[in-house]
Amino acid sequence: MAEKSEDKGSKKRGFWHSIAGGVFLIGLAIVFYVGFWPWILALVGLTIIIEGVGEYYSKRRNQGK
Repeated sequence: MAEKSEDKGSKKRGFWHSIAGGVFLIGLAIVFYVGFWPWILALVGLTIIIEGVGEYYSKRRNQGK
């Protein structure tokens, strides 16, 4: 029973990791098109924010159940 609830949490985390990875790859293409230097920092920051939001919601969801 514990395995199933833990498996659901890892699926949710996997979803958020996929979203963050997709945003990073699309952002990387845009950064190379526009200009690299200052925008790579914004892209890394955006990726970190998305990962943090995903971690927050997956932990919050696990605590509620």
